[in-house]
Amino acid sequence: MMAIIGMFFQDGLTGSAWGDWALYTASPMRAFENELGAQAPLGFFDPLGFSSDGDAYSFLRRRSVEIKHGRICMLATMGYITPELTGKFPGFLSPGSGLKFADVPNGLAAIGKVPAAGWFQIFSWMAFAEVGARYDADVNEKKDPGNMGWRPPLLATDNPEIKKRRLASELANGRLAMMAIIGMFFQ
Repeated sequence: MMAIIGMFFQDGLTGSAWGDWALYTASPMRAFENELGAQAPLGFFDPLGFSSDGDAYSFLRRRSVEIKHGRICMLATMGYITPELTGKFPGFLSPGSGLKFADVPNGLAAIGKVPAAGWFQIFSWMAFAEVGARYDADVNEKKDPGNMGWRPPLLATDNPEIKKRRLASELANGRLAMMAIIGMFFQ
């Protein structure tokens, strides 16, 4: 079903269900087709047309948010998998409540087990991280999307080709992690 809808959409863009993208040079979707993250086999993928107006600031902000969400999901995916493989911390998560780490299940079932003070700590940390990173500073200060000024010692490089390859890998792995964590939640 998705394939036929895609063919209809492509037929409207290029005049052919099999499409010759080279024939459709006036597409607003071409505004960002050479940006980092446009990867084979899809190239620049924006099925809902969020970038169709060609607004560079909006594109950079969306790319920044995509990178940040990808990073969070990569950590979440590892945080979901690791206790399953290595076991959980010994001892108490909340000594006052008598809640042990081993008592907290993985996934969405853990939401009801975390005490209110734990949720307060989680949301306080999230607020601190956003304020500390100066929300949208990477885009507003004309930096590269996702560049929050920290250079990881083992990953940072000044070689532009290596940097481009690593950033493209980060985008691809972040996209995969976003799908993976959602799949894990509903598994």
